Amino acid sequence: MRILNAGEYTGDISNRITIDGSIITNTLYSNKKSYPDWHYHDNLHICFVFQNGKAETRNNSLYTQKGGSIFFYHAEEKHRWISSGPISKSANIEIGRAFLKKYELSEFDIKTAIQNNIDAKALILKIQKEMSFNNDRNDSTILSLLLELVSYSKASYNGTLPNWVTTLNELLHDNWNEQLSLAEMAQIAGVHPVTISKFFKKYFSCTLSEYQRKLKVNKSIQLIKNTEIPLSQIAFHCGFADQSHFIRNFKEMTGFLPKHFRAF
Repeated sequence: MRILNAGEYTGDISNRITIDGSIITNTLYSNKKSYPDWHYHDNLHICFVFQNGKAETRNNSLYTQKGGSIFFYHAEEKHRWISSGPISKSANIEIGRAFLKKYELSEFDIKTAIQNNIDAKALILKIQKEMSFNNDRNDSTILSLLLELVSYSKASYNGTLPNWVTTLNELLHDNWNEQLSLAEMAQIAGVHPVTISKFFKKYFSCTLSEYQRKLKVNKSIQLIKNTEIPLSQIAFHCGFADQSHFIRNFKEMTGFLPKHFRAF
């Protein structure tokens, strides 16, 4: 089995920085240079595939996800990569043990943060934007974004979540492009509408309308990079009032204009 050292990946690294012991790269993969054998990395790493799919094998089961998916790997967790298209692009964030110790984080903390933070994709793209297009790159800005990404579970509510919060979260994700009324949400979640209004920000770290906009932007990330649909149609499909509203929200969340992200 191949063991990949710190900062080493099976694709071609187009951009790389090291900040406070963490290694952040932009990596290009191709099916001609795919490495289909089992391997693992010394450190835990986060892989955000923002163009084309990624097929992996874990525990003898094969699954494929479209571009726009985030994968978390524990240190020394075996996996394999098969490029599912002519070209795939990803952002990789590798975090060593010294970083974990310094910021009092565990691998479980980071995995939970990646799974639960609605802003995870947007934060990774902001890091990529800062790395790639800022001639006066500010490493402190990148470190701040990274800590916001991996510390989410510690910063958010740490108690036992009420059942209605889990139900509501699943409902919003499953119906991201529908206009559900507060009464409909409350009925499905099994609580009074006032309960959602009063406590939503406590459990979701933003308002209901902000959360719904973030879900729409996350969906548009996949459509921009993995389809040729015009941006105006993506804006309409994702439920934005008009293209300017879409552009403004996408830029605010990711740091990119949609047209620049498509070309990235």
